[in-house]
Amino acid sequence: MSTWLSILTLYSWVLVAGVVYILVHIARFYEIKHAELYRSGPRHRTFYLLFLAPLLLFLTAAVRYAFLSDLAGDVWGDLVLFLGGLVLGACGYNLQRLMTGGRQ
Repeated sequence: MSTWLSILTLYSWVLVAGVVYILVHIARFYEIKHAELYRSGPRHRTFYLLFLAPLLLFLTAAVRYAFLSDLAGDVWGDLVLFLGGLVLGACGYNLQRLMTGGRQ
């Protein structure tokens, strides 16, 4: 049973990492296209490489949880997930703000 739990844990976090990887490419595409369209205007930096930090943090936590028998109570794993979520939220908010022009 523990093996299946480890496999499912890794599988689910690999899927989350895949979604974050797609966000990296969306941010990179937007930065490149904006620079091509508005050469004389201000440059919009999406900081798309910062999206790799939560990607690595989520995968690190997934590997850590995969080798533990219990998913709850691991302080370091929870802290890594929390930091990954904070960085992903900040990067996502910045990307959303740039792409929508700050409109609500």
